Order: sequence, then structure tokens, then C-alpha cells
Amino acid sequence: MSKREAMKPFVWGAVLGGVAVTIVGFSADWVVTTGSRDQQVQSAWVDGQAAVCTALVQAHRNAAGDVTDLTLYDARAARDEFAKTFAVALPGEAVADPNVVKACSTMLGKKST
Repeated sequence: MSKREAMKPFVWGAVLGGVAVTIVGFSADWVVTTGSRDQQVQSAWVDGQAAVCTALVQAHRNAAGDVTDLTLYDARAARDEFAKTFAVALPGEAVADPNVVKACSTMLGKKST
């Protein structure tokens, strides 16, 4: 048996192993692509701004003595209005990001534990 013939199983194993690791790595999110990283950063940015909006709404409601339950389905209009009012427009923006308004309204609709 020549050296070339003896090396074939090792070469094929290395090639197939590399392909398998690549497939498993991407499917298990072990490899972060630019697109997924940008999406995660944007999501974190929106969640942070929505948390600030929610805190502002709660502070306003506490100061006003408002004790209505915003988690009820019928309170969705109030949640949306609070979110539109208290979502902060960042410098250079005319209005707050609609994604932040939506996330703030969603956070206001969740029961706090």
C-alpha cells in the first residue's frame, strides 16, 4: 500500500469533520455572523430604551397616584398612549423609534413579579 492510499482515510475524515463542525457550529449559534450580531445589538438597544420609557411611565403614574391595572386587555390604548408620550427621542431624532414605543407598551402590559 502506498503512502497516498494510506492517507486517503485521514484526508476524507478531515474534510468531512470540517464540514460537520461548520454545519453544527452555525446551527447551534456557536458562530456569530455580522447580521445576527447587529440584530442582537439593535434588540438590546431597543430593550434598554423601552426599560427607560417604562420607568418614566411608572414614575409618572406613582406621582399622579394612578393605580389602574395596565396589564388588562382593555388598557391597551392607555399603554400605547403612555408609551408614545414617555418614549424618549434620542439626539438627532425628531420622534422616538417606533420599535421602542412598541416595546415599551409591551413591557407595560406585563405583570411585574
